[in-house]
Amino acid sequence: MSDYKTEVIILKSWKSKEYDRIYSVFSREHGKMRVVGIGTRRPKAKLASGLEPLTRSDIFLVKCRALDRVKGTIVLRQYTSLKQHLDHLVSSKKTVSILEKLLGDNEASEEIFVAMKDYFKLLDKISKAHLLMEQCYKQVGGNIITKDLPVWQLAQLALFWKIIYWNGYFPRFRHCTYCDRKIEERDRYEFILSQGINCGCRSAERTFPDNAKNNLKVDLSKNVIKLIKFLVAQSMEDVEKIKVTGGDFQDLKQFTKLILEQVVERRVEL
Repeated sequence: MSDYKTEVIILKSWKSKEYDRIYSVFSREHGKMRVVGIGTRRPKAKLASGLEPLTRSDIFLVKCRALDRVKGTIVLRQYTSLKQHLDHLVSSKKTVSILEKLLGDNEASEEIFVAMKDYFKLLDKISKAHLLMEQCYKQVGGNIITKDLPVWQLAQLALFWKIIYWNGYFPRFRHCTYCDRKIEERDRYEFILSQGINCGCRSAERTFPDNAKNNLKVDLSKNVIKLIKFLVAQSMEDVEKIKVTGGDFQDLKQFTKLILEQVVERRVEL
């Protein structure tokens, strides 16, 4: 057996045996992996706080035949405000559930790790400001007014599109999937889910396998396509600066859901 250390974001945990837990983590150096914490379900277990889901930690591991065993943790960030804000916590858990399906095992990616870290950092920052605002409104007996398009929802979509791009599932937007001609800019585009953008050429009239999902057509605006490209290229901090209409946001959310379902081959909930 040999020991090693890695920086991780704790995604989920499961009960194992009488007092143990198995943890799904995303490691900066090793990608998504599962490790076991011996005795972490015991009251006052020393390792438990550093292995709590939605926590960023340095963990020290002993390499074993099955799952590597955690023997020590150093908490780097617990995202305390995020865990106290119900809406943001629920959204984060949905995000983690999709990441579990979207990310391959033991596929390291510095870009994905940084994007995930920045996503949870942004949500923690927004949660802290929101909780403080709620406290101030309660003191004066008022009701808090929220924005129509919360930044945290846009940040979730940004994280997914970055991973879709880095994993090689990014749709073709610049060229027609049928004739390969460069698409001229227009207000709206026809996107066939399993194929790509259709420029309107006659080749699009050919038949495809009788699969309703494969032939699903989505009407996309140029604003949504530009927004997707922006989310992939820019940092999480820049998400706060984006101004998006309600219609474009809903179109983006629905299209993201369809692409994710095609990639993971099962239903997802955003």
